[in-house]
This record gives sequence, C-alpha cells and structure tokens, in this order.
Amino acid sequence: MTQKNWFNLTVSPSLYCRYAYIDLGDHLADSLFRRQNISVKFEQEFSNKVSPYRLIICKVLPWHREGFLKAVEQLPNKMNLLGFNDYQDFCREYLNDTENWLTGSLRTA
Repeated sequence: MTQKNWFNLTVSPSLYCRYAYIDLGDHLADSLFRRQNISVKFEQEFSNKVSPYRLIICKVLPWHREGFLKAVEQLPNKMNLLGFNDYQDFCREYLNDTENWLTGSLRTA
C-alpha cells in the first residue's frame, strides 16, 4: 500500500468533491489530471519557505472523483522519478496534522 498524499475535505453533499493534496510549485499533478481527462478547479495553495512542497486545495465534479484519485495516487511515483525522494516522508509527517486541523476548522466555520 502506498502512502496517502491526499485527503477528502467534503463534509456534506454538494455539487463538488473537495480535496487537499501535496504537490510542488510546478504543479506536477496537472499532467496526471490531463492524462485522466478530468477537470480540477483549484481553490487555495499553501506553501512555506522551508519546503518545496505545497498543500493544494481543489474541487472536482463527482463523476471525476475516480480519475482524480487515480492521478494523485500516481503522484508519488512521478515525484520519485524527478528526484523528490522525501515526498512520501513529507506526506506522512505533515498530512495527518494538516488534515485534522483543516477538517476541524471547516466543520466549525
């Protein structure tokens, strides 16, 4: 099983499925989304000066959900091929805390 590099932000039924995932400033996932023939609407991007990685928040139509998940699950392989060998460690270290913080703040907003 590969390390998860995304999480679901959808808290109630809506027109879109909202997700957050870890990517680079060069948006490597974009080509994976195109390969899956899906449309992704980007909402926010969070970065810091210490790391090349960014937390991307986006939304996809429900019928693009499966393609989105296939694309982000291919992202760790693409990162490794390009020399970002610490990508999965970064996801493991930061994603759980970020998911807990974001989903908690979205539910109280």
